[in-house]
Amino acid sequence: MSAAAGTGTMTGIALRTGWRTLLTWVVGLVAVMVMTGSSISALYDTPQKVAGYADSLGGDALAVINGRVAGLDTLGGVLANEFGFVLSFAVPVMAIALTARHTRREEETGRLELLLAARIGRHAPLAAAVLLVSAATVVMGVGVGAAMVPFGAEAAGALRYGLAVAGLGLVFVGVTAVAAQVVGHARAVWGIGLAVTLVSFLVRGVGALREGALVWAGPHAWVDEVRAFGEDARWWPLALPVALWAGLVALAFGLRSRRDVGGALLRPRRAHPRASAALQTPLGLAWHQQRTVVAGWALGAAALMAVFGSLAQEIVDAVLDNPALGEFFGAGPAARGRATDLVLPPMMSTFLVLLALLVTAYVLVGVGSWRREEESARLEVELSAPRSRAAWLGPRVLVVALGAVGVGAVGALALGWSAAAALEDGTWLGEVLGAAAAHLPAVVVFLGLGAALFGWLPRATAVGWVVFSVAAVLAYLGPGLGLPSWLLDATPFLAVGTDVVGEGPQRSGLAVLSVLGLGLLAAGLVGLRRRDVPVG
Repeated sequence: MSAAAGTGTMTGIALRTGWRTLLTWVVGLVAVMVMTGSSISALYDTPQKVAGYADSLGGDALAVINGRVAGLDTLGGVLANEFGFVLSFAVPVMAIALTARHTRREEETGRLELLLAARIGRHAPLAAAVLLVSAATVVMGVGVGAAMVPFGAEAAGALRYGLAVAGLGLVFVGVTAVAAQVVGHARAVWGIGLAVTLVSFLVRGVGALREGALVWAGPHAWVDEVRAFGEDARWWPLALPVALWAGLVALAFGLRSRRDVGGALLRPRRAHPRASAALQTPLGLAWHQQRTVVAGWALGAAALMAVFGSLAQEIVDAVLDNPALGEFFGAGPAARGRATDLVLPPMMSTFLVLLALLVTAYVLVGVGSWRREEESARLEVELSAPRSRAAWLGPRVLVVALGAVGVGAVGALALGWSAAAALEDGTWLGEVLGAAAAHLPAVVVFLGLGAALFGWLPRATAVGWVVFSVAAVLAYLGPGLGLPSWLLDATPFLAVGTDVVGEGPQRSGLAVLSVLGLGLLAAGLVGLRRRDVPVG
């Protein structure tokens, strides 16, 4: 029997068990582009408005976030630029989530070992996962490109852009496939994938400012170098992500041959023969399971926010150099002396929304670990001891909450400190920290939502990610796309206001979110006490 025997069978199994998740990712990202296209085409409904779009961006400052997109004087270029930040993180996360699910997670639960007991080659599961997720990534990319055409984007440029988006996803399919052979847990695979995503994003941002060789140093940069809607558009950079994908997949198969099923190339270090006194307590065990995750998310938040904060002075200079942009922010000739106070608060508020999204993503990852405890039967073993379910869930909720505060505090410190250093004004550190605290109730809402789903509908814990995705898109794109104010006010990340740095948070929003979050937490505890454990 060859090592690839049964690849078709494994592909069918993976498709049958995971088609809903695949479809959700593909349709979700295409829908984001459709929403973006609908709003942008309504805002920029004349050639004159489209031609003036580039002047409204403020030069190089936002190129760090969205990349240096070519063809900003075309509707396709405008759409690509508005979709840029979503593309930078959502596409890699899609590839990481789907590939990890069909590789390391299946192996970690022991299901893969049972399948390999049949006439299935040792490489068939990995081949099936790579083929299925890569196909979904290409379909998603082509769908994103096709969604641009009805709104006025050039068809050839839309195809180039869609294939570039797919290429970014393919690279992270390969990265995740390799990581799944190196480390032994799905959460570690996620950590490697997200770290590579952040590094690639930051390198692309630095390259957008300094140009030179860095514009080619990573998969995020290759999307820009296709120059899909520019006059000098080119097809050949599309070969770069495909070549890297092929090399990473080949490496993953080579590494797969060097380890046992259920094992990993990096073996965990030997544990101590006896647990410490702290580790024998529910709170100590919960912290031990989360500490590495908290550290990783805090490091990522600090790096990203430090880059954003370092742009503070460049944002102010860009507004001062652009009369039209200055008038938009109210920093016209008569108010040039107050440009910093007029321009930076809304920009810093936007950065804090992005930080809140990062913190919430960490919270949902932490909540997901509870479900994995149940699926692996560890929860049932722990509850066999003389311990109530509240005593099991309470410490885990507390650890995730404290971890969220830590990740948010580190990110806010990095943003405030870097902005204060760039502006040579130490007062910005305190203002940013105070405004960052206003987003904690929104994070509590998602912590409560995750707890409620775990308590009442444990099979539907992924719904939390769906709600988060919708809220994230509305929070990031909503204010700039002219969406109804009632819809934005109902978004958890905007319920406290869109300019919390300049205008302060809305107390009514803080109160509603706090009560809702605490109510959902209480509902989750009640649900866990009333349901069976485990629920398959």
